[in-house]
Amino acid sequence: MHRSFASSSLDMTTSASGARRESRRSGTSTSSLSAAGSSTSFVATPAHTETASSSPPWSVACACRRKKFSQPGKGGSGRSPDSRRQLMTSINDIFKCTICFGALNDPHLCPRCSKMYCYGCIDEWLETGASQCCPNCKLGLRMDQLVKVRWFDDIEKLQRNLDTGGDRVDSNTRQPEDPEAEQDLCTRHGKPLNFFCSSCNECVCEACATDADDGRHRDHTFKTLHVTYEHHVAEMNGELEKVEHYRDKLEALVDKIDRNIELIGRVKEVKMNELEELMEAAIHSLAQQEKDKMTKLKAHRDFIVGEMYFIDNQVTRLRCEMATRSRSQVIQMKPKMVDSCNTIRSVPIRDFKHIRVPASLKIELPVIYETGIFVVQNFSTFDDNKVVYSSEFSDCLGRSWRIMAWCVISEDHFGIYLELMKGLPCWMECTFQLIHDDPAKTISKTIREYFDRTPQKGWGLRDFVTLSTIVDDHYLRDNDSLELLYHIRPCHGGDVSHASEGDLSLISED
Repeated sequence: MHRSFASSSLDMTTSASGARRESRRSGTSTSSLSAAGSSTSFVATPAHTETASSSPPWSVACACRRKKFSQPGKGGSGRSPDSRRQLMTSINDIFKCTICFGALNDPHLCPRCSKMYCYGCIDEWLETGASQCCPNCKLGLRMDQLVKVRWFDDIEKLQRNLDTGGDRVDSNTRQPEDPEAEQDLCTRHGKPLNFFCSSCNECVCEACATDADDGRHRDHTFKTLHVTYEHHVAEMNGELEKVEHYRDKLEALVDKIDRNIELIGRVKEVKMNELEELMEAAIHSLAQQEKDKMTKLKAHRDFIVGEMYFIDNQVTRLRCEMATRSRSQVIQMKPKMVDSCNTIRSVPIRDFKHIRVPASLKIELPVIYETGIFVVQNFSTFDDNKVVYSSEFSDCLGRSWRIMAWCVISEDHFGIYLELMKGLPCWMECTFQLIHDDPAKTISKTIREYFDRTPQKGWGLRDFVTLSTIVDDHYLRDNDSLELLYHIRPCHGGDVSHASEGDLSLISED
């Protein structure tokens, strides 16, 4: 049906062009100049003043078409409600965009298969799609190859007429009233400017076009003003539409930039939280190091202080005995006192270098996470078992990684996997988050697994989320994308408290 409408439009355009060429070859009279409804171009010469005998073919075609729609039983008010409803349903089914499945908005068609799409939909499809091809015929397609459906306004008018029972068919197809009263007047003759001189590119009145004595517009080509006006307005509207499309592209680009800024802010927030945790961990580590060293030094100090207390007691006791005994008794106790003093001194004093604890503390930071956001584009176009990959990125130890997203429509699940692309095998802690506008609905899951460069179990989360959850809970962005935040870092093999959440199936690249 698309092609039949396009071919009809082409046939009418060809007929009109042929009529204009025939008119230029034969010439037209001054009486035909004053026919406001005529759109035929002509050459005004003094010798040709015969009246044109027929109207252009395209005008007849349009009149027949209007008559067809106004005949009882074939359209308009004569059509039964059920028949009109069926026709409306058929028209609505035909004129739908096969990308958004909505009503066509500024329709453009593929020049090969004539399939129609919204301009914005096919523009985004070709700009962000994996292949630059038509969604229907799968042949290569560029934006400059698209054909604008200029007769679509007529179809919308027909739909409105059918919707209202066809009561306004005549009013919709009626030609506009002659705006002669509002037209500018010729400065030379004071008559309405009803014609346009294509040779001089200016508006003229009937007298200017037919004045043989003046000769200013001799052998020039003229068109009726309202036809020229409509043609110029159509071209100007076309240019304005292009500007509006250009502006829409700029707006879409601004939206993408704004979202990019939001995502960077989100990653910054995650990294700030990580930094606070690192600071808390570093402060805790410093406090623990100080505590350990202080405990060791205080143990040595307490032991030495105890020895000093014992010596003080022994010296005090011996001096008390010396003071309370007679001289002969003091002389007799000398050997015993000397032995006691020797016993005290026999205990060696430890060298301080064996006791000293280095007065240094280390700032011990845990391994830093690598954080980013992987945007899955054109999600609704995915086929079963569709696999997409993120760009490669590096962790804090120089290993290269990438994320794989796997859409399994037949099993209603969406899986996320981490792949080691370059570097030595290691244990990794991986946290994946499916971002939602409502933070409470953001889905977050963590695994800790051993990764090498061969397919194995536990590489990711096969059942990260169901596809129905993605659609029903509005995780898809307006631009048909999913946003996955990843948070990975090396970890120790013994820390596998969440390993059970990993995928237990064997995964291999498609």
